[in-house]
Amino acid sequence: MPTSSTLTARQARMQETRARLFDAALAEIGRSGLAGADVTAIANAAGVVRGTFYFHFPTKEHVLVELERNEEARIVAELDIAPSDGADLESVLSLLVARVVAAERRLGAVVFREMLGLHFSANRPVEDEVPQHPLAEFVITAITTAQRAGRVAADGDAAELGVFFLTGLFALLATGAYTSTTADDVVGRYVRTIVKGMEKR
Repeated sequence: MPTSSTLTARQARMQETRARLFDAALAEIGRSGLAGADVTAIANAAGVVRGTFYFHFPTKEHVLVELERNEEARIVAELDIAPSDGADLESVLSLLVARVVAAERRLGAVVFREMLGLHFSANRPVEDEVPQHPLAEFVITAITTAQRAGRVAADGDAAELGVFFLTGLFALLATGAYTSTTADDVVGRYVRTIVKGMEKR
C-alpha cells in the first residue's frame, strides 16, 4: 500500500505535468489558433506522450476554460473592491472592463480571442455554475447593489442582466474592435449604453 509521502510525491509530479501541458497548450494555441493547435505538438513540448494530455484535459477547449477561470479570479482579485452602495455602477463596470481588456496583453491576441470566442462555440464544454465564474458573480453583485440603492430598476433579474452584459462584452472584444484607435470610446460607449438601459426611468 502506498504511503502518504509516496502519494504526495505522485500528486506533485502529476500537478507539475499538468502545468507543463497547460503552458505548452497555450503556447501552441497562441501560434496556431485553437482549431490548428496540434495535441501531439503540445505533448512533445511538455515531454509526455499524447495520451497524457487527454488524461489531464478532455479537449483543447478545456485548457481555455481553465485559463478563463484563472483570469476571472485574477481580475476580480486585482479589482480589490466590492461593489458598495456608494459606488457608481458605470464606474465599477468600466473598471472591470479595463481589467478584462488588459488581459489581452498578458495572454496575447490569439489566445485572448480564442478564449472569448469559445463562449459562442458549439464545442465549449458544458457550462459550470455561476459561482465558478468570478466575473459573473462580481457583475451580478454590482447590479444587485445598484438595485438596492435605487439607481437600477428593481424589476430586472440581476443574474440575467449580468449574463447579458458579459455576453455582449465578450462578443465585442472577440471581434478585436478594441484594438482600433477608438478602442476606449467603443468599450466605454458599450458600458454606458448597457448601464443606461438598466437605470430607473
